[in-house]
Amino acid sequence: MTVASTRTIGKPPRWRRVLHWLVGLSLALGLLYIGIRHYHVEHRLTAWWQDPKAEDASPGQLQAYVTEIDALPLPGVLNLSGLAWDDEAGHLVAVLNKPPTLLVLDRDGNQLATYRLRDFHDTEGIAALGEGWFAVAEERRAQLAFFHAPAGRGNGEIDHADAVILNLDLHPSDPLNKGFEGLAYDPNADVLFVVREDSPVRLYEIAGLAALRRTGSMQALRIRDRSSLLANLRPSDDLSSVEVDPHSGHLLLLSERGQRLTEVRRDGSVAGVRHFGGVLGEETPMPRPEGVTMAPDRSLFVVSEPNLFYRFAPVTMTSDHVKAAP
Repeated sequence: MTVASTRTIGKPPRWRRVLHWLVGLSLALGLLYIGIRHYHVEHRLTAWWQDPKAEDASPGQLQAYVTEIDALPLPGVLNLSGLAWDDEAGHLVAVLNKPPTLLVLDRDGNQLATYRLRDFHDTEGIAALGEGWFAVAEERRAQLAFFHAPAGRGNGEIDHADAVILNLDLHPSDPLNKGFEGLAYDPNADVLFVVREDSPVRLYEIAGLAALRRTGSMQALRIRDRSSLLANLRPSDDLSSVEVDPHSGHLLLLSERGQRLTEVRRDGSVAGVRHFGGVLGEETPMPRPEGVTMAPDRSLFVVSEPNLFYRFAPVTMTSDHVKAAP
């Protein structure tokens, strides 16, 4: 009886211990994948490590936006990289980096047209410059391509040989692909803002776009370093996109790693922050927020790799309720 009892309460067979270990490892890896893929724990740990004492400014109006379209997958689309509002046409334009493609979208994320960007490479940010002109950042080539897109909403092709190319040799080539990532055009000042993603983050302002549209010449372009406006960003923030608020003129700076959109005044002070982590907010976590733009009615649009589309509406505050702005 004693021997039988000893065998009963002894260690389980080795195969069972190995099986338990494999099941536990699989569960841990699965939880780690979910944490990275959907909740960006690696980004949060980076922010916690690098910003141990940082606190965001007052959330401001960005945090009051309500989600209208949450993580809508765009069919047949991969590698969304940039987004802009074409005010003259009244629709959105997006850029894909693989394969290099220009998409025309309506406010609901429906595809209206597709243009192949022939011989373009690593296309990231996009800006609508007016009069049918667009600018696209080619990150690994460290250059901007300015081109005139065909009118209408049909499918077609835009050849790199027809573009006006501006080489931005402001930094040595970066094998880690942390170059110029986002573009935003301010028509009131006729300047194009360009952000460098990381190592280090930088902000540049290019003036003289009106002359480029008229003549196709870059002689009037002037580049100014405006990186001082980034002084109040968190140290962990990268820059995946930039936009100009058409009403206030403030800059909207999107961080993929920080999972937030920061509104910065032209003196560099922070006017507000919107978090896209999805844990405390109402929207689904964004896998990789890559592009942001704002329409004249202040509707906010964000795209996230691989193919997700978001729309947010501003709200008006009343004494007894909050409602979406008309």
